[in-house]
Amino acid sequence: MKRVAILKSKMETGGGLEKYAFRIAQAFVDRGAKVTVLTAHPPRNFPSSLSFQAQPKSFCCPSFVRIEQFDRFTQNWLSQMKPDLIFGMDRNRMQTHFRAGNGVHAAYLDSRVLTEGKFKRWICSINPLHQKILKIEKEAFENPHLQKLFANSHMVRGQILDRFAIDPAKVEVIHNGVEWKEMEKDFNEWELGRAASLSKWNLDPNCFHLLFIGNGYLRKGLDPLLEAMARLPDREIHLSVVGKDKRISFYREKCKKLGLNNRVRFFGPQKEIRPFYQLADALAIPSFYDPFANVTVEALAMGLWVISSKTNGGHEILTPNNGAIIENLLDVDSVKETLISALSRPKTPFSAAAARRSVEPFDFSKQLNTLMDACWSSER
Repeated sequence: MKRVAILKSKMETGGGLEKYAFRIAQAFVDRGAKVTVLTAHPPRNFPSSLSFQAQPKSFCCPSFVRIEQFDRFTQNWLSQMKPDLIFGMDRNRMQTHFRAGNGVHAAYLDSRVLTEGKFKRWICSINPLHQKILKIEKEAFENPHLQKLFANSHMVRGQILDRFAIDPAKVEVIHNGVEWKEMEKDFNEWELGRAASLSKWNLDPNCFHLLFIGNGYLRKGLDPLLEAMARLPDREIHLSVVGKDKRISFYREKCKKLGLNNRVRFFGPQKEIRPFYQLADALAIPSFYDPFANVTVEALAMGLWVISSKTNGGHEILTPNNGAIIENLLDVDSVKETLISALSRPKTPFSAAAARRSVEPFDFSKQLNTLMDACWSSER
């Protein structure tokens, strides 16, 4: 029986990366491996098929110190236990296989110049947290023991090869998976769900309903989206904003200044997202940096037209039949023209079914099988 160690510092939250970690761990178990997850924050409930090794709790300290502590914890455990395969999903120096779900930190910092200016980039350059992440990232990607590096988009693969001394043959692209089968019931009932949501939230049934989902509105591109909407005064379009942001009051005020008070509603963070997919005609994810935004493929699986930026790796799964890509995110007119093209494609039973079919190949079970095959075939 092969012994597999998975490195993931946080496992107690329900975010996208944590869900992926659980799915990957279970996929290894299904292949007959004995799996141990090394983490600083273990979940309260987990399948009996998995075993967890938790980092000993330490005194409160800065985040860049915590990163170093977790790396030391994992390296000590690995040197003693010597597993057959080490699958990293975090900021760790040594693993045999690594999934770069967070993309390339240097590319992320570069993207901040577009939204926050060069001064913010300079501040980041002297921030010990960012410096620690950049240092560990370089050591991880260029570690000679690394056998396979999985990127979730070709965009991220290109950023890795541009910045690090790594054999291109080691870097494989496997796009994010989606709960395609699990979403089938909610998709089949989207018209009923839409009617219920329109009534519940007192929304206009004659509007084109646009959806924005994301935490951290600035990076996710809400600003250019709002500014583009403001240039469509005669269009019947309503935007639902789902997700959290510390500056939500700023965005509410911005909507007032742009004259969008009655056309934008902020719903904040939501546990249940699928009712919003059922309601919407289209999803907008104009991120300034997203290795692969999960909402891209989720929205398609729920039958929505998707508007994306070129700096969201998820744009790679879009075609002229299921979405549109903003040519220049910094040009408000470019965003506006993409919105206009979306307005001509309201969700219908036919269009929704076509969008959903386009991402059937990205069902989680298929993507995980591809990942497992790549892990086993790369073992030395």
